[in-house]
Amino acid sequence: MTELRTHDGLLQGTLRAEWELLVDEDPAATLFQGPRYLQTWHDVLGHRVTARVRTLHRDGRLIGVVPEGHERIGTASGPVEVRRFLGGTEVTDYLGPVSRPEDRGDIALAYLTDLAKDVDWDEFVAGGLAEDSGWVDAIRTAADEVGLQLFEEDLEDVCPRVDLTGGYGAYLDRLPGKLRHELQRKTRKLARDAGELELVEIAAEEVDGNLDAFLDLAAEAQPEKAGFFSRPEMHEWFKALAKEFVGDGVFRLHQLQVGGMPGASTVSLVHRGTWGLYNSAFDPALANLAPGIVLIGQLLEVAADEGCTTFDLLRGDEPYKYRFGAEDRRLRRLTYVRR
Repeated sequence: MTELRTHDGLLQGTLRAEWELLVDEDPAATLFQGPRYLQTWHDVLGHRVTARVRTLHRDGRLIGVVPEGHERIGTASGPVEVRRFLGGTEVTDYLGPVSRPEDRGDIALAYLTDLAKDVDWDEFVAGGLAEDSGWVDAIRTAADEVGLQLFEEDLEDVCPRVDLTGGYGAYLDRLPGKLRHELQRKTRKLARDAGELELVEIAAEEVDGNLDAFLDLAAEAQPEKAGFFSRPEMHEWFKALAKEFVGDGVFRLHQLQVGGMPGASTVSLVHRGTWGLYNSAFDPALANLAPGIVLIGQLLEVAADEGCTTFDLLRGDEPYKYRFGAEDRRLRRLTYVRR
């Protein structure tokens, strides 16, 4: 029998450690669904969201974790109580529960049975779910069984990903010839027209001091996102994320030096064989020479050499992502309303 327990706030102590282990045992889970990331998010950006964690147990063993956010949202017809998976989609690429694959159905049924009995919500938004994770089907099936009313199901976003199985050479062999030659051509042209290229990983102790410059460069390079990167809380967020994860090699800051000067820069989150490209920036003066494309091309080789089998370009279908042979991992969202 599956037992559901409710915890106010993020877990601590033994349960938190067991949650971390469960993330490692769930092949579809990501860094974004673990307690360290969600605690950092809630501390910096999630002040208005009430955090609650549902844990599910069988025979005294933790088999599932559902991180939940409660928020009251004002509408034209009055306030609406919304529940969703914890972690804002503005900075969190994947959302949702974690469990071993064989426990998905039991977790979804126990959680939604409890939700159906609760009267303190108007909408339940199950978003950020990878289509191939098994959670979409599990939640849909369980919701039907307990009588929750589906209001909307839609494609929320995509995360284009590059397959690095077999190493960098195997990746290049799979890459269509036109894309491979284009990447090589851009690298040669940048070096010829702008100066010698050098990929530099910023040392862990120097990351914090370089993040403001990274965000300023990102705002300058992407005017449509300047408001996002310039917000003080975004500077605080990136620094908090680095503080939490730089020490164990998860948070990485790279620069492509072009003629001795920073031409492009990236922030990556590396976790369990997946290299996630979290954000990138480039010098607008070099835009026609595509230093960002060249930097990502070099990071693909670094990731493969480190044994990563997936290079995840994370949320968004920007055209540049498909120049590396990326294929979409679709994210779905299910919205339920109280009858």
